[in-house]
Amino acid sequence: MKFIFASIIVVLMTFISSNHLSAQVVTYPAPPGLTTSPDFSVKANDKTIWVEKIGSNVHTPQYALYGGIEMEYLNVANFSCAGKVTLTITASSTIHSFVIRPKNLNLKADVNGRNLSLTIAGPQKLYIEINNLPHLAIFANPVEVNPPKPGDPGVTYFAPGVHNPGTINLKSNQTIYIAGGAIVNANVRGSNLRNVKIIGRGLLQGNVKISGTTNLEVNGIFIRNTKGWTNTLTDCHHSVYRNVKVFGYEDIYSVDGINPVSCKDFTIDDCFMRCRDDCVAIKSMDYKLSVDSIRVINCLLVGWANSDGVTIGFELNGGPVQNILVKNCDIVYARGGGRTGGHSAFSIVCDGPARVQNIRYEDIRVEENVEFKNLEMIVTDGTLYGTDPPGHISNVYFKNIQWENGSKPFIFTGYSSNNAIEDITLDNCTVGGKKITSTGDAIFKITPYVRRIKFL
Repeated sequence: MKFIFASIIVVLMTFISSNHLSAQVVTYPAPPGLTTSPDFSVKANDKTIWVEKIGSNVHTPQYALYGGIEMEYLNVANFSCAGKVTLTITASSTIHSFVIRPKNLNLKADVNGRNLSLTIAGPQKLYIEINNLPHLAIFANPVEVNPPKPGDPGVTYFAPGVHNPGTINLKSNQTIYIAGGAIVNANVRGSNLRNVKIIGRGLLQGNVKISGTTNLEVNGIFIRNTKGWTNTLTDCHHSVYRNVKVFGYEDIYSVDGINPVSCKDFTIDDCFMRCRDDCVAIKSMDYKLSVDSIRVINCLLVGWANSDGVTIGFELNGGPVQNILVKNCDIVYARGGGRTGGHSAFSIVCDGPARVQNIRYEDIRVEENVEFKNLEMIVTDGTLYGTDPPGHISNVYFKNIQWENGSKPFIFTGYSSNNAIEDITLDNCTVGGKKITSTGDAIFKITPYVRRIKFL
């Protein structure tokens, strides 16, 4: 009898613990001096989440498309959770229209006046458009497990509040911890390092440049940047960016999100990027270095202006550039002009002598806001960003790709018989809801020196 009673107690405690976990929401204070959104307020399981409005009044060409409405700002609700969460979003005016992205989640919402409510199953990144207000990003992070504490060996700890170090020069075996509710105004620099972490739930206002480093982990933070590439990772190995949020704004060009340059075994996982230049740009800029085993997975990409979701290129001077996987990503915008006549949802632009090979795109959803091209693959003459000979693209596989916008083209441009595009496969791909079984099922623009495109 005692055994049965004890077992019942264990089951009840497990149930209570599970229920508590399913309702867990962790909030963070607003750092002093930042702007509280006048557009939205947010609650998660009835807990108030601070919403920041961040951005710039520098306009892109898309400004006019919205009738002069200021769309360069972004509203952000950043918190952590475990289990099911009900979100209640209150807008500054009655809600007449909304879109919850990524659309493939098929999240249902109820609207009542100024309130929109929906339920998420757990940690999730959302991009929500309501009326003509600046958009709202929801960063529902996983709850931290055993985060560092002040005074831990090798830890530089930034507590909630404002910190102005200007520059952070990294050291090997160092952890930079930015707590939720902290903003660190600094550029981060480091070279020839091992075992470095930049983690937390706080905010980094600046950019990151790290080179020659092994075992780099950047995890959980929200990086906001106004000038230059936001994350430049050169010749880094066995490294990961996970659950990192990036907002690149204000500068018109070159505010890329994450740029692995001549890296090997580099993973970008569960990240959000809204950028004024390419969200992810994989490059090879050193003749002595190559690119191998890059993974971009589970990401939500908003190519806001002058931006692809994911691009390989332009600068592909080393080589080979190989074994790249882009999988389970949602590309919700891809807009703006560029040196090849406009940006794409994703692209390979071989501007240099590299041999680009063994590239795989799988389980990718491209939503309707593509301005110029659904896909581009091009071998240039090598002079768009330098004075190099041309390269080559081969063995590219597209599987389970959905392009929503059927009015945008697929462009394949080779350069010469020896600098060609060859062995391209589209497997179970659709455009505008229609299966692509041949070049007649979509707008394909194919030049000479493109060989062996296969449809499955």
